[in-house]
Amino acid sequence: MFSFLKKPTPEEMVKKWKRELRKEDRGLDAQIRAIDLQEKKTIRMVKERVKAGDQKSAKTLAKEIAAARKAKERIYTAKAQMNSVSMQLQQNLSMAKVAGHLAKSTEVMKMMNNLIKLPELNKVMMAMGQEMMKAGIIEEMISDAFGSQDELEAEAEQEVDKILDEIMITGPKVSEESLETTTTTTEEQPVKEDDEIFNRLRALKTG
Repeated sequence: MFSFLKKPTPEEMVKKWKRELRKEDRGLDAQIRAIDLQEKKTIRMVKERVKAGDQKSAKTLAKEIAAARKAKERIYTAKAQMNSVSMQLQQNLSMAKVAGHLAKSTEVMKMMNNLIKLPELNKVMMAMGQEMMKAGIIEEMISDAFGSQDELEAEAEQEVDKILDEIMITGPKVSEESLETTTTTTEEQPVKEDDEIFNRLRALKTG
C-alpha cells in the first residue's frame, strides 16, 4: 500500500529523463521549422521594403533574420547536447547495474548547465537537474541567462551585411507573393525593377 513512497530505481529515473529529453528534442525541431518558415517570409519582406525605398525597415528586418539564425544555432547545439546527456545517462545506468547506484558525472553536469541557460529549455532542464542532484549525478546547477539582449542584438548587427549579401546573390527579384502588387506593360519592366532593387540592396549594405 506504500508503493507510491518507494524510491524510483536507477532504471526508472534514467528512462524518465530520456523520455523527457526526447520530448524536448521534438519541441526544438518544431521551433526550427517555425524559424525557417518565418525567415523565408522575412527575406521576402526585406526585398519588398527595398523595392519601396524603405531602407530603415529593410535593415530592421535583416536584423530579425540574423537574430533568428542565432537562435537556431543555439537550438541545434542544445539538440546535440541533449543527445549527449541521454547517452551519458545510459552509460551511467550500465555502471549502476554493477555499483547499485547512479554515479556522479561531470560531463552530464557541464551539459545540463549549458542547457538551462537556454530560454527554450530553462524550466524543464532546471527541474530535471534538481532530480539529478537528488540522485547524486550532478552537484549544482547554474541558472545564468544565455546572454543579455544587448549582446544578442550586437551579434545580430554583425550578421546584417552577410544577410544582405545573400539576398543580393540569390537575386533581387521580388516574389509573386509580394506585399505590393505591381503590373508591367512591357517585358523590359521587370528587368529594370530587378536592377533597381539590386542597386538599392547594395546601397543599403554599404550605407
